[in-house]
Amino acid sequence: MIRKLVLNYDSARASEPVLASVIKETGLLLNVLHAKINSQGGQIIVSVDAPEEQVHRVIELFKSKGVKVEELKQVIILNRDSCIDCGACLSLCPTQALYFTPEREVELREERCVYCKLCVQACPVRALTLSRLE
Repeated sequence: MIRKLVLNYDSARASEPVLASVIKETGLLLNVLHAKINSQGGQIIVSVDAPEEQVHRVIELFKSKGVKVEELKQVIILNRDSCIDCGACLSLCPTQALYFTPEREVELREERCVYCKLCVQACPVRALTLSRLE
């Protein structure tokens, strides 16, 4: 199961190889979806494709190293009935989660989405919405 985690670093942790050490300790590959971090701190969004107990271990390791962790619990929904395939959302998407198919239809790759919500705001017909997972 793929889970997405937001890792919030303070200035003390930003200069430490926390992400690398968690990868080394768990043996799991974490996919960095988005990162904005400097010497003052910042945020990294990663996806973890692993069984529940391994994801829990990853979360606990980050926390034990002083990184605040929260799980992304939102999804972007593309309403195909409303979408007019104008592509207004495509150029704004920082991870290319939204793309044109060969038939020139807009599609969404949920696994790439980092929930920045830029596409939701850009859609002229509101075919993209944000929803919370239960």
